[in-house]
Amino acid sequence: MDFLLLAYAFLIFYPLFMLWRRSDGKRDRECYILDYECYKPTDDRKLDTEFSGQVILRSKHLGLNEYKFLLKAIVSSGIGEQTYGPRIMFKGQEENPALQDSVSEMDEFFHDSIEKLLARSGISPREIDVLVVNVSMLSVVPSLAARIINHYKLREDVKVFNLTGMGCSASLISVNIVQNVFKSCKNVYALAVTSECLSPNWYAGNDRSMILANCLFRSGGCAILLTNKRALRNRAMFKLKCLVRTHHGARDESHDCCMQKEDEQGRLGFHLGKSLPKAATRALVDNLREITPKILPVRELLRFMAVSFARKYWSHRSTKGVASPKPVINFKTGDCIDSYPPNSLANPFLEKFGWINNEDPTTFVNPFLQAPYFP
Repeated sequence: MDFLLLAYAFLIFYPLFMLWRRSDGKRDRECYILDYECYKPTDDRKLDTEFSGQVILRSKHLGLNEYKFLLKAIVSSGIGEQTYGPRIMFKGQEENPALQDSVSEMDEFFHDSIEKLLARSGISPREIDVLVVNVSMLSVVPSLAARIINHYKLREDVKVFNLTGMGCSASLISVNIVQNVFKSCKNVYALAVTSECLSPNWYAGNDRSMILANCLFRSGGCAILLTNKRALRNRAMFKLKCLVRTHHGARDESHDCCMQKEDEQGRLGFHLGKSLPKAATRALVDNLREITPKILPVRELLRFMAVSFARKYWSHRSTKGVASPKPVINFKTGDCIDSYPPNSLANPFLEKFGWINNEDPTTFVNPFLQAPYFP
């Protein structure tokens, strides 16, 4: 009789124990953002409207048509007065960068953002278990991650990931790497550092698809401190609920829309193709399709399913062939999305250099090439 009781107790409590163990183990896999530091360069690197126009107009390889194109691109981009560039632009040496210029730009970012982040959080560099560094447009030896390890004297067993060439998705990939490491390692700290290096990537030619990058890219970066320590969940700023990413690299149109290459004159730069907006839109739609069921309230999903079913049903019953409006998901339901791009962006660049649009190409003389603005 006692044996039967023990057997019944085992059959009842063992599944409960395994269920509790599985549930408790998932709690140690959570990804918390403890703190982050957005890098703001010093004011002597600020690109205001007048200086931005001077940088563009001082190029000897551009003509009036290219100036008009860049003026339209800058105004449409919405870039304002509070953006920053690398120091070589202020020295007038952007067409002839040195390797040290690139390394110095990254070191300035690393030392400022990481030191502020660690000092504010009270975390010692020796406590960092995972380091992920993402700088797409610069690859040096030793790696940028190795420079951080050497400067802050991180531990010998730190897990290191150095990402290059990943483009605009690299920040998402960096966080995803940390999230995956957290699934197999308990009670760890992770430091994710993301930025871009502009010093070696200024395009000095006149190919419109490549000079566009000169207008859109600016200096900046961010350092993020993450952990899966359950005891620190109350200190966390955010908790990562879900992360999705769709990869369109197999499509030639998406693969070729942003590419580093040389123009016909052999000048290196970044080509932004006409297929870029279409590829970006497709990626946004596919990502929304993946993430929508994870973030929307159940009531909104049920409403959308009901409206879709009703539309499909009445379209089959209708004899006039008139299609009813397609159902639309309300992403504002439940405050699941609280950030949207503005409808319009003012740009002082148009006020300062709008006169270029009224110039005649046959008589145009670049005023910035007539005076010694730069050495």
